[in-house]
Amino acid sequence: MFSYPRVLRQKDLKKISKYPCDDEIKDAYTKYLTNYSFDEFVSFCNDNSEKSMEDKIFKFTDLQLEKFEPNSLIWVSHVMINFMIYFNVNLDYGQYYDAYASAIQLTVLTCAMKMSIEKISFADVPFPENSKICFEEFFKECPDYRFNLKKDCELAYKSYNTNFDFTIEEFYIKMEDHFQKNGYLA
Repeated sequence: MFSYPRVLRQKDLKKISKYPCDDEIKDAYTKYLTNYSFDEFVSFCNDNSEKSMEDKIFKFTDLQLEKFEPNSLIWVSHVMINFMIYFNVNLDYGQYYDAYASAIQLTVLTCAMKMSIEKISFADVPFPENSKICFEEFFKECPDYRFNLKKDCELAYKSYNTNFDFTIEEFYIKMEDHFQKNGYLA
């Protein structure tokens, strides 16, 4: 369906390294934004020089969604990519709750997409691989992080303001099962 992060070719890396812009822009692009246009990101950064890099990354990814028809498959794919970007940026910048919340929102959306595309029941949807990776990274960095999984699942589910073909309770049970299997629950 999609790949994140897109692996840059040596040719692309060489072009980026020689580009006349700030190294912070190059670093942010190669670390978080390889799924998007480098030239567009540089231009966006130059036009928004007063903002912090973290804000530039978030605003840039949000603007990328405006290029696609809302709720189309490609739009949803980019929303999923953006949640992975948000997760990584928030984790790197120490915004732990936001990183954790992004991973849960990614999980809700990925489960819904898998059901829709593969025409399977929620019970048959495996726990998403990208979400597994996010939670593994998160709890490696924040092993003692305190959370209320039931409430957090409910907030993530409701944040979409749509009716999925599964309930909040079903989603919570899938999350709880994954968290128990991996030792994330105290």
